[in-house]
This record gives sequence, structure tokens and C-alpha cells, in this order.
Amino acid sequence: MLIGTNGLTGALLVGGLTGLCFKWFSKPVPEQASPHTADILTRTFGSLLPMALILVLAVALSLALNWLMILTYSMDSWSAFQKYAMTSHSLWMTFALAALTLLLEILGLAGPYQERLVTNSSTMTANLNYALTHHSAYHVPYPYTANTLYHAFGTFGGTGMLLALLIAIYIGSDNHNYHVVARWSLLPSLFNSNGPLLTGLPVLYNPIYLIPFILAPLVNMGTAAIAIALHWIPPVVYPVPIGTPGPLIAFIGTNGNVVALGLGLINLALSVAIYLPFMRLAEAIVRAAQQSVGGDSNA
Repeated sequence: MLIGTNGLTGALLVGGLTGLCFKWFSKPVPEQASPHTADILTRTFGSLLPMALILVLAVALSLALNWLMILTYSMDSWSAFQKYAMTSHSLWMTFALAALTLLLEILGLAGPYQERLVTNSSTMTANLNYALTHHSAYHVPYPYTANTLYHAFGTFGGTGMLLALLIAIYIGSDNHNYHVVARWSLLPSLFNSNGPLLTGLPVLYNPIYLIPFILAPLVNMGTAAIAIALHWIPPVVYPVPIGTPGPLIAFIGTNGNVVALGLGLINLALSVAIYLPFMRLAEAIVRAAQQSVGGDSNA
């Protein structure tokens, strides 16, 4: 629950506490110390106390959590909640859980709709069986689920529709660093991995990107829900390989429905339009900060 990109906040907290232990309990290194073997050994022996303290604290905390069954209970409860989220078929609950997932993701925490957490669920099985039996997916029993809305239309480039942010950078940014991050993030984003953009710009913990990070996927889910309700497209019921480029997920999952492909491309364009003003605002703030630092140094 606390490991991986979705659990980056937990890793940062542990790393920060570990750094504080080394700061408080390590022996100071003499200023004249040079990087020779003796100096390395001196630093190593000076760090033995904080290393031992961290090890003892980690073991004690783990034993305490397991003895009190807090860790087991919390993990079981979280897994049950995620399974409930993946099997939920209420339209409003699907949107609420998607918004919660997006909020937790930008805070570096794991949400209920982790990317392809459950490869198969009862609602997905029921929808697929109906489509195979009736040779049509237009009237499946559960049209509004995490699979038919969130994963199919709200995760292009990973959680937060970050493929749209990448395109927005190519279209509207003149910041060299942004373009470097975008180039290195292009291939992962095409296959729905958002880690490079999350930490490279950064998007993680960035209040400027909070609104588009949540709004863009929800808008896409809304347009998809309307299209499904009007029977313009069938719900996504067929299995889609993990890592399929975002705009192709609905196309493949509807057995090649061209309207679903077009809707995916329209959603991507809408998301780019949503991200553009926020990307420009973030770029302007960075530019102003750089000019301020440059002015102070000249003074």
C-alpha cells in the first residue's frame, strides 16, 4: 500500500525520518577529512549508532503492528475496499472513487482504482458473458464501472491523463527543462506509465496541477458515460492488454468500435485543453522564480 509510485509519500516520510536519525546521532566528520580509506571507515563507524537505532525501531514497529494485528487488519481492509471499488457499478460511486483515487495519487498515496489492480472482477465477468452470449455489448448489466469508464477513458498516460499534459508541453511550452522531461516521458506515457512526469516536472505535490489532474479524467468519464447512455458506443467489456496505449483501450475493449476510438481522441484533445492553462501558469511561476534568483545574485 505504501510501496511504488502510488506510495511515494510513505517512502519520503521513512527517508526523512532516517535522515533525521543520521543527523542527530551520527558523529560529526572533521572538516579536514579527505576521501581516503581511513576517513571512510571513520564515517562508517560514526554512523553505526543511527543505523542500529533505525534497524531496532523498524523491527520493533513491525513486530508491534503484527502483534496488535494492525498491519494485517489494515491491509485486509484496504484490499477489501479496493475489491469493492472495482466491482462497484453505481455511476456516482464510480465517479466518487475515481476522484478519490486521483486525489490520493497526486499526494503520492495509493487509491482504490490502482492501474489494473484487479484484472478480472464479477462485474467485468458478467459484462463479458453478456456480450459473448448476445453478440452485443450495448445492454450489458453493468455499464458504469471502473473498467468501462475510468480505465477505458480516464488513464491515458497513466493516472491523471498525463499524456495530455505531455502534449500540452509540446504545444505550448518554451521551457527547455519541460521539453527534456517530456521527451524522456513520451514512451512511458504512451503505455500509460506516469512516473517520469509525476516526479520529473514535478506534478506530484504540485497544487497547480491538482485541478486538471482530477478534472481531466472526470470530464472524460462524463463524456463516455453520456455516450454509453445514448448508445453511441458500447461499454468496454473485452479484455485489453496492460500497457495498451490509452486512446486504443476503448477501441480494443469495444471490439473495434470506431466511435469509441473517436471519442477517445476527442477526450484526449479536451484534456490537453484543460491542462494547457495550468501548464502555462506553472511555467510562468518557474520563470518568475528564476528571474528573482538571478536578480538577487546580481545584486
